[in-house]
Amino acid sequence: MDNILDILNTSAKNLQQQTTKITKQYNVTIAEWKLLRQIADNVITQDGMASSLQLDTSTLSRQLKNLSAKELVSKTAVGKDRRQLEYALTTTGQQALKGINDTYDTLVDNIFHYWPNDEQEMMRIMLKRLDRSLQKANVAPGEAASDEKTHS
Repeated sequence: MDNILDILNTSAKNLQQQTTKITKQYNVTIAEWKLLRQIADNVITQDGMASSLQLDTSTLSRQLKNLSAKELVSKTAVGKDRRQLEYALTTTGQQALKGINDTYDTLVDNIFHYWPNDEQEMMRIMLKRLDRSLQKANVAPGEAASDEKTHS
């Protein structure tokens, strides 16, 4: 029988490859697409984006600099000392985001086209449960599984 986590890992890699193809058509990375979506959702400060996406500030700054260089976002200095920046999508950024989102939505529709709604909902529930279990599981390298510890 196939290992569930191996199948999930393979599926994640397949999705990553297809998503990369979509974003590359618009000259952005998946990480940059996530930032464009944040800005479109009115998360416009670096602190807000870093918190929402769980990124360190140096990575975030580099990605925002790339988006600015590609003229997909603009930045405005605000606050008393003008060091705080707020970001906005440019027209080009809005067009790229719409194109990526539309193509991604088509991909999702193609994937789940023949899945009944109840199966989609069951998958959503199971994946959330798996995620919670993964967050709780913490086995250090070389550590035996919990069942082996109690029976040895």
